[in-house]
Amino acid sequence: MGDKVYLTYKQQIEKLKKDGLIVSDEQDALSRLKWEGYYNFAVGYNRLFKDEKKRYFRGTKFEHIEALYDFDKHLRGIVYEYTQGLECNVKALVADTFSRRYGVNERSYLAEENFTAEESEKGNVHWLISTCKEVISDSLKEDSKSYRDYIAHNAKTYGHVPLWALIRALSFGNASKFLKLMKSADLAQIAEEYGVSGSVLCNMTEMAVGFRNIAAHGERVFCAHLPAVRLTDSLPVFRKIQVPRLSDGRYKYGRCDFFALVLIFKYMLPKREFSAFLSRVIGEVDALQKVLPPFAMRRVFEQTGLSGAWRKLASVSR
Repeated sequence: MGDKVYLTYKQQIEKLKKDGLIVSDEQDALSRLKWEGYYNFAVGYNRLFKDEKKRYFRGTKFEHIEALYDFDKHLRGIVYEYTQGLECNVKALVADTFSRRYGVNERSYLAEENFTAEESEKGNVHWLISTCKEVISDSLKEDSKSYRDYIAHNAKTYGHVPLWALIRALSFGNASKFLKLMKSADLAQIAEEYGVSGSVLCNMTEMAVGFRNIAAHGERVFCAHLPAVRLTDSLPVFRKIQVPRLSDGRYKYGRCDFFALVLIFKYMLPKREFSAFLSRVIGEVDALQKVLPPFAMRRVFEQTGLSGAWRKLASVSR
């Protein structure tokens, strides 16, 4: 197999046309490729419209790829917005629960005995405590990029850094690990806020972090599948909205795809917030459906996992 060959923008358009894509406005296509980049735009979104011979299906237009690209970009913005809100809520609940139980001085609350005593998690607990202490230390260095005035203020004014200040400086991923390493009774108290068990909450939060990272790094959201974690299929909502099952009884969708995040939001967002989120997703899907041919929309639903009575999720009980 030879090396990839550099193509000018004009040559890129010719390649698209040679592969069967209809390009009715070449100037518009040229502007789009210059702005978005051929690899990000065309290569990233053309698979939906190609057959096994890597030819575009008859009738596929440049505008179809544009519509899918814009759909995913809007979806990415929505995901990032709502996972940010979820991050704030999880951090607030962790800080409140932990501070009430173990105090506000990091020399007290960052003690090994305040976390899970499971032998298999000892190494992770040590790592978490070390990471938290390092964040505090780095945040006090005024000449460092990691300097944080709110942590420095607490340390200098009160002589300690309460968790509600520290956790703000932790990444969503590390806050998720903090949650997972809490004692079961403390974790259960937070999980009760969402109406799920502690293990399910950790599962949901880990997946929310995964999708937030995908959105934050500009990756494709509509076809994203988390490889290392799956949403538990014990949630009653799967049955209530009649998500299709595989031959072995497992649910076909909603385990590691975009639909899984929708289900997570169903449990973790306040009702009004979830209704607003779902309404925006429905709006984006409906707008795309007006542009794409039926075969392409079927593939979109397959990739996103949106299935069953997903549009009615806001009115379905958990």
